[in-house]
Amino acid sequence: MRTDFFVASLATTEGERLVILKPAEIPASFFFATSWDEKLRELALLTEEGLRIQLTEMGLSSDEVDYQLERACGLHTTVR
Repeated sequence: MRTDFFVASLATTEGERLVILKPAEIPASFFFATSWDEKLRELALLTEEGLRIQLTEMGLSSDEVDYQLERACGLHTTVR
């Protein structure tokens, strides 16, 4: 299992969105933001289809993509 990224699932007003967090690429503003809106402003929120495409482009197999999606969906974060 790769450890250079983390997939998170977010329940937004537009529906479920997913984000690929790469520790080396998370903007510093993410850690100092005072609200979720501010934290998410610089992150690319993806649909399930977009996540699958991006993870496949990163070299993950179909099974690895399914695993990342299942794990992320089990760790929902609500953004209000």
